[in-house]
Amino acid sequence: MNKIIKPIAELKASSMNRAKPTTLLTGFLGSGKTSYLNHLIQINPTTRYAIIENEFGEESIDGELILRAADEIVELNNGCLCCSLNENLYQILDDLHQRKDEFDELIIEATGIADPAGIAEAFIAHPAIRKGFDLIRTICLIDAELITTQIETIEEVSKQIAFSDILLINKTDLVNESVIADLKQKLAQINPNARVIPKEKNEFPSDILPVAHHQKVLQSMNQAPCNVHHHHNCDHEHEPAKISNHSHQHSQISTHTFVFDELFHLTKLYYQLTVYLKFQAADLYRIKGFLAVHDSDEKHLLQSVGKRIIVEPFSPWEAGEMRKSRIVFIGKNLKPEGLLKMIEKCLQ
Repeated sequence: MNKIIKPIAELKASSMNRAKPTTLLTGFLGSGKTSYLNHLIQINPTTRYAIIENEFGEESIDGELILRAADEIVELNNGCLCCSLNENLYQILDDLHQRKDEFDELIIEATGIADPAGIAEAFIAHPAIRKGFDLIRTICLIDAELITTQIETIEEVSKQIAFSDILLINKTDLVNESVIADLKQKLAQINPNARVIPKEKNEFPSDILPVAHHQKVLQSMNQAPCNVHHHHNCDHEHEPAKISNHSHQHSQISTHTFVFDELFHLTKLYYQLTVYLKFQAADLYRIKGFLAVHDSDEKHLLQSVGKRIIVEPFSPWEAGEMRKSRIVFIGKNLKPEGLLKMIEKCLQ
């Protein structure tokens, strides 16, 4: 076993571990991640943060701007985490776990050109790390003045938006209200499951981190109304739609949501999506959804992290709740007909 990962794996042995809430900050260069991090530190003076700064270069620039003593900041200066989850990250997480009584929450500020999926993979897909750190939210900072051009020209920006739970629009003082309203719609088209929040005047909103858990974000995704285009005629009550799909598109980026009444065979779906991610999904940024699964009374959470598919029980179906599955694909140049055909192979 890798000597770096081994100490983390040993976390499994302790029943006394309580996962530290973890927040991932993403957003393109200059979007305001460090300013927002400083804001969090200032408005939560009693919260002890451990901070991982992900930067390029030999010296930390943003690290010097963070309003904490140097020994409370854990920095990565040896490259972009989105490129590979190198041993340094695992070593830092191991060191932080050994000092878990010294901090309350972990915040990772990703470099501006990072794909957050590369960082999140360790927290979502590695069972031992999940026992020590609970990735409860991914917040993407949005530059209100530049984001439209960035979406059109920089692929990493779209990936950051697609992966995040919360889209925080910064620099709202540089544009008028009509631009903000239009931008909120565009962001919702790219990632319909994210919470879009504009910065108010000169202050960041103070109610983002106190959201109890990422399950609230996931539940809102599951409960949100879906204005779908039906593949089957739904105008008659006696002929409900079996499969529904709706799409949003902004430039080359499109979001396709499929709703299914039938139950899924989990093994078949896992296989189909895994093969798709490995061999066909070069421009796929995100898969996320809830599943009604054959031979299970639990709602399952589906998500992609990099080239991995993660499926796990989420919560019991409530009494009287309709057992529908909803799967969202976000990416560039996606072909919804092919996606639908692939998924249909996995239904009961």
